[in-house]
Amino acid sequence: MSVPLFPNEPQKDRPDASTTAVHEMVSFAGIGVAPGIAIGPVYLYEGEAYEADAEQLDAASIDDEIQRFKVAIVRSEKELGKIVTVAHEKLGEDSGVIFDAQLLMLHDASFYDAVVDLIRGNRYAASYAVQTVLGHHRQRMEASGSASLRERAADIVDVQNRVLRNLRHGRALSKIDANHIVVAENLTAADVLLFSRRGILGCVLDFGGPTSHVSIMARALGVPAAVSLHGLSEVVKASEILILDGFSGVVIINPDDETLELYREKQARYQALSAESGEVAAAPSETQDGRHITLQANLEFREELPLLHEFGAEGVGLFRTEMLFLTQGKALDEEQQYEIYRDAVRAAAPHAVTFRLIDLGGDKLLPMAHREANPFLGWRGVRILLDKPHLLLPQVRAILRASGDGPARILLPMISAIREVRAIRTLIENVKDELRNQGIAFDETIPIGLMVEVPAVALLAGRFAKEADFFSIGTNDLTQYTLAVDRGNDLVAELYSELHPAVLSLIKRTVDAGKNAGISVSLCGEMAADPRVTPLLVGLGLDTLSASPAYLTLVKRVIRAMTFEEAQSFAQEALAQPDATSVVDLLNRWMTGHNADLAAMLGLDDDS
Repeated sequence: MSVPLFPNEPQKDRPDASTTAVHEMVSFAGIGVAPGIAIGPVYLYEGEAYEADAEQLDAASIDDEIQRFKVAIVRSEKELGKIVTVAHEKLGEDSGVIFDAQLLMLHDASFYDAVVDLIRGNRYAASYAVQTVLGHHRQRMEASGSASLRERAADIVDVQNRVLRNLRHGRALSKIDANHIVVAENLTAADVLLFSRRGILGCVLDFGGPTSHVSIMARALGVPAAVSLHGLSEVVKASEILILDGFSGVVIINPDDETLELYREKQARYQALSAESGEVAAAPSETQDGRHITLQANLEFREELPLLHEFGAEGVGLFRTEMLFLTQGKALDEEQQYEIYRDAVRAAAPHAVTFRLIDLGGDKLLPMAHREANPFLGWRGVRILLDKPHLLLPQVRAILRASGDGPARILLPMISAIREVRAIRTLIENVKDELRNQGIAFDETIPIGLMVEVPAVALLAGRFAKEADFFSIGTNDLTQYTLAVDRGNDLVAELYSELHPAVLSLIKRTVDAGKNAGISVSLCGEMAADPRVTPLLVGLGLDTLSASPAYLTLVKRVIRAMTFEEAQSFAQEALAQPDATSVVDLLNRWMTGHNADLAAMLGLDDDS
């Protein structure tokens, strides 16, 4: 029985859940979004989807219908309030903010007024008016090229269903069989939270991605989860035994005895490791010969801030601020941004938060963006910011103001030319002058760093290092640009590999240039989250890794199980390999020899 080494690695020769009838043991590959191994019977969950008909009201009923809408909004707010209370019980006082987006929708005057206008002006029933207003917004998000933005559409669906159900005086369903793995087309964050009180073992979803609120909630609750199984809920039967690997995203239906035993061993190993996670989170992140490796968190939303302390993160290595804009569908004003950034620096203190300036374009488009034949090579990142100062300047002011509350850094996205760096620096200095004149405190020496995600910057890293206070390597884009492979294109996905020696060479070149210039170099791409790659990254000379918080303790275990000297030797051997497959083989052998428990849990001691 084999499992994928890396979650993003294409899985060949696996059946498609939507076209496969399951009668015996069958394995499917999704995306692991919350670590852990779950084994148990299936609970098929079909959340009720409410559909409103285009009813026409008579004039005399309009005021009553508006009042009915108001009552439904109040009921929906109370429901969300109860969910926030449960979140506080399960995850602590700061955790309920994951539902802020839904509460904001319910409180949004533009939503409320648009529904009332349709009831009055078009004489629509309240249900149809709500469905129409939220449906338009949801469709815009679902049509986005951004996977993260498409995932935010689930929040709108949840709000719509909640309000429509309350217009019908329905009751929310939270009862579910304990000790089962929930399989569904999709779930909401509220579903996962409420179901966790019933003792579910894990979640498997047909849709969704790693940045969805469902995934964030599953990681926070410690519920193993996999998404993007595409049709599995239509194939699997209730009460069938299921294995869920939340690391790799592999799901196995009707496992045989040998496979069950294999995964029970992995499960036992992970439970043993998890029991020590608090100790690991508090332990120094250093190799056996005393080299400290800073482990930071990649975040997108304020609701993830409590995870910093839980997993022992030394600050935020990448705060993706564009998601704040994409979820709203519009630019946030300075004050809205300041409040979020201020909360982040206070939560991370005494460590720093690295705020990446709005990185739009490519697969992350706002309505004002132009349609382009090849957006990844077009108008994106810093190019948009220089052309749209009304987006850049309020954000810079907000970050600078937040730097008065705690350590902060500014990260420039999609840099490809030194003149871009100098232009942004000039604009930042102008904003500093404004704040000084207004008597507003900020960090006068706030560090300004560069994303290294374009090969031109890596190749000339020595020159760019003179313009920067730090480097942050974004391996996702660096890989696709280096290998000429669109990482979102299924036709060429198997050619995409962050472990290609050419990519590794560019990482090494960037690290060396940073060291020579005396600036820090971090890596914030997805490969930083995989403990199997940790010895290679440390050996390449990186002193900071930034990843999703849930994976930091696993990465730290690997760091504490090796010496820097042997990691350096290992990295030199990897750089000399002819292809990514050879590098993967090296990683397998290293992990098996140095961290047997973790290797076994990840399936690296299989004979397959």
